[in-house]
Amino acid sequence: MKILKLLIYFFSLVALFSCQEEKHGPLFVGDTPNALSQYSIENLPGAAAIKFKLDDPRTTYVKAIYTLEHGLTREAKASKYDNKLLVDGFAQSREYSVALYAVGKDEQESAPVYITVHPGTPPYQTVLAELDVAADWGGGRVKGANPTSAQLMIGIVKKDPTSGEWVDVEVFFTESQSFNFNFRGQAPVNTEFGVYTRDPWQNFSDTISAVFEPWEEIKLPLTHQNFNQIVMTGDAIGQASYGLRRLFDGIKSSWTDGYYSLASSVWPKTITIDLLNTYQLSRFKYWQNLNLYYQSANAKHIRIWGNTTLDPDFDNWHLLGEWDDWRPSKRPPTTLNAGLTEEDLAAAQAGNDFDFPLGIQGVRYIRIETVATWEPRTQVYYPELEFWGRPIK
Repeated sequence: MKILKLLIYFFSLVALFSCQEEKHGPLFVGDTPNALSQYSIENLPGAAAIKFKLDDPRTTYVKAIYTLEHGLTREAKASKYDNKLLVDGFAQSREYSVALYAVGKDEQESAPVYITVHPGTPPYQTVLAELDVAADWGGGRVKGANPTSAQLMIGIVKKDPTSGEWVDVEVFFTESQSFNFNFRGQAPVNTEFGVYTRDPWQNFSDTISAVFEPWEEIKLPLTHQNFNQIVMTGDAIGQASYGLRRLFDGIKSSWTDGYYSLASSVWPKTITIDLLNTYQLSRFKYWQNLNLYYQSANAKHIRIWGNTTLDPDFDNWHLLGEWDDWRPSKRPPTTLNAGLTEEDLAAAQAGNDFDFPLGIQGVRYIRIETVATWEPRTQVYYPELEFWGRPIK
């Protein structure tokens, strides 16, 4: 019995010692690397690239620590196999202090090397300075250039005439080198609108303002109940369960609804729509098959022709507009919805907007001609359409 007690006591001490050793022992064995001694700085818009050369084999990566305007401390890393790291998110073009560390395999850090970077004017400021804001159908248009393809939010506000406070209207996201956004749903009265920009680090620009009166615009009252079915010679026939009437049934969030043409090798594919009245068209929205944005049989190259009568001679119809390659990011088709940018997805979910040229003639009938789909297919999808314009008395 005494021997058993001694054995239990012995193994308890071993276990305790082992736990203490495991708790306090280092995960890896290594030395502290030397501080960085060879580096260069390239100042960029709102950022800086730091190139370095390592001469100490104990270094596994390089780390930069710096503080932004809002007091947020940021960290950037680059492995020993790279020779450059990027520090970004700066709100102003001024000097900032950055601490550089060489880090070993056991996470031991060298003494810091403090450097000074002086980033150029950040994109959220330069983009705002070059914006063009003007009146448009039902609201306004915001055009601009984004040469660095920075990820930006463009915010639209308007001033409440009673309180004098800014009221949110709409936001847009872009990382394209140029953009052209329209904000809609505004009354045709003189209004002060404002535009501001924001980057991913919550840096907000000032608000620039413009006063104008949006052009009067209504949504055309097309529904599946009042739809006038027209099929002209040469038109593409819809599938039995996916006919033209379903273009205007208001269902935008189902891939199983809308107009799907029968499969055939005939191109272009054309459909004819009766607008039920004569309108000067301003724009239209196209909701794609939501599982296959910017791919498959969704229309890509679109022409719309118009006329005041159903003239059987296509040569007597007038070209109202033509659109091709309208994916915001300009990327090629991807599998399912993988590879969509935030801007691509937002545009598709809201309904892709297409503007008619200004000053086109009034029409009652239109022919929508699909020249090509996003990928080679024998049919075309039009899940949902909406049109806007002003009635011609």
